[in-house]
Amino acid sequence: MPPSHPEDDIGPIERARERLYEPVIDLHTRSPLATPDKRELQHAWKEEPFQSAHKGKRRVRFAGIFFVIAFLFFLASLGIAGYVFYVGGNSVSVDKVVVDIQGPTTIAGGDIVPLSLSITNKNASAIENATIEIDFPNGTRNATNVLQTYPRYIENLGALASGASVTRSVKAVLFGGAGQAITLPVSISYGTTGSNATFVKKSSYTLTISTTPVSVSVDTLAETVSGQPLTLTLTVRSNATIPLDNVVLTGAFPFGFTVTSSSLPLNNSSFLLGTLSPGAHSTITLTGTLTGQDSEQRVFHFTVGTAKTAQDQTLAIMYMTQDATVTITAPFINTALAINGDVSPTVIITPSSHQNVSLSYANTLSTSITNATVAVTISGAAVDYNSVQTTNGFYRSADHTVVFSQDTDPALAMLVPGASGVGSFTFLTLPLNAFTSAPAITFTISVSGTRVGQANVPEQINASATKTAKVGTSVILSASSLHTSGPLSTSGPIPPRVGQTTTYTIVWDTFDEGSAIAGATVSATLPSYISYTGLTTGTGSFSYDAGSHTVTWNIGDIAQGASAQGAFQVSLTPSTSQKNSAPPLTSTASFSGYDRFAGVQVSATADPVTTETKGDPGYVSSFRNVQ
Repeated sequence: MPPSHPEDDIGPIERARERLYEPVIDLHTRSPLATPDKRELQHAWKEEPFQSAHKGKRRVRFAGIFFVIAFLFFLASLGIAGYVFYVGGNSVSVDKVVVDIQGPTTIAGGDIVPLSLSITNKNASAIENATIEIDFPNGTRNATNVLQTYPRYIENLGALASGASVTRSVKAVLFGGAGQAITLPVSISYGTTGSNATFVKKSSYTLTISTTPVSVSVDTLAETVSGQPLTLTLTVRSNATIPLDNVVLTGAFPFGFTVTSSSLPLNNSSFLLGTLSPGAHSTITLTGTLTGQDSEQRVFHFTVGTAKTAQDQTLAIMYMTQDATVTITAPFINTALAINGDVSPTVIITPSSHQNVSLSYANTLSTSITNATVAVTISGAAVDYNSVQTTNGFYRSADHTVVFSQDTDPALAMLVPGASGVGSFTFLTLPLNAFTSAPAITFTISVSGTRVGQANVPEQINASATKTAKVGTSVILSASSLHTSGPLSTSGPIPPRVGQTTTYTIVWDTFDEGSAIAGATVSATLPSYISYTGLTTGTGSFSYDAGSHTVTWNIGDIAQGASAQGAFQVSLTPSTSQKNSAPPLTSTASFSGYDRFAGVQVSATADPVTTETKGDPGYVSSFRNVQ
């Protein structure tokens, strides 16, 4: 057993501590790997003298000192912030300007509203140039003079020291509809010493109108068809405890509304109701037509108040405004009328002829229509009313109306959404000489029924539309040839002879059976063997185009029921090939003009004329053939 040494009693941790505080550190040189044979392995613990450990002075780190200084600075900042927050300084906050508003929360329209405002400065420093402002709604009046408008209250309070308070009383006369909530914006603006900034403290006060001295209500439909009559029932009621003089109701009508009648005189969209006793009411019925596009909304505005005098109906005090919104919708039952298959707005028909009329209808609503009735009333001087016939309708001759209903068509008892049908009838037009007025026929279409399942819309549906048919004028054109008579002198043998020249007078006659005609002309071409002599007479003027051999008679305008005549001269030198024949002198004559009433072109024709001069006295058939 090896001998013990004092170092054996020292642990490894203690030996590491001694080595850490040794004043001189013995660095052992590592033996080179190349001389392993010089190392000696010890077989026993080496005895070394014990050396006492001497500790050096401990060093204080810089990071610790910095941490201590930062912590002290944080404590100081926290203390200063707390002092400013709890104790206060020279800063000003809008939250410390307190506005307290006292007043009624429910008022009667037209009453004086008293408001008490208290403004307190809870800032540690004074505020300067403090100004209070209250904005009132339109129509507010001064409490001391109700004829004077009072749009806002403004007052400069000057400077308010720290902790100071000021109180102001404000009175105003407010108006509005029953149940209307009115919010009054309140603001305080101020500045501080040494600053150009302006601070604003905003607040508000809300009150409700319980009743008004005079109220107006509007009762009308929520929907209407464009162009159909619309009725508005206006009721003005006095809620005051004393009589009200010079009560006036004014209306602002939307675009497209035309007044047709009213139960009271309407003066520049105003109704003068006069004096209303306590609890009394006045009802006005206003009827008009509203036009517009499908789904458009139009708003009616009605304002009731009192005027200064009965002569001047301008509102001096407005008590209440009531609006009514009306939506324009498509016709409830859509109809389309076709005359002889023509569905255009204006149809041109001929006199003395059969006319076929078909009427299609369809339910355009999203709900069903019961007891639907479609009627067509016929009016006009050109109709033979005894000729009206219908297969699936009923002709009511008393008022010239063709009615399609559930009595004639069971499908009309209930028209479901999208359901449709067709009715038809026929009639005859009279000849043009049977009437003297403008030959027009008007078809007035009326639909009615009961609307199912919707509120505030017309339960009874009534709509109408019109369609016009114009009877076009008729012109009679005749052409003839003359030799021994007529307006122009002629020469040559009759009957005509081969190689000898004979002149003839061509006469054109026109008669306008109906409406006036503008720009009337008649034209025809001459055969190559016919010469135009240039002699003419009659209404208007003649012209001749040698290249096309065309003779044109420019008549001009023809009055209603008037006639015109024109004549020109031609010459014929027959050839042997024409012997024993009656050569044509002109081609077919054509008339053209513009019907001023119907707005269409008018045409007519006349047969070609030959050497057959039937209009001459003593004419015999042998005079026509070339000899």
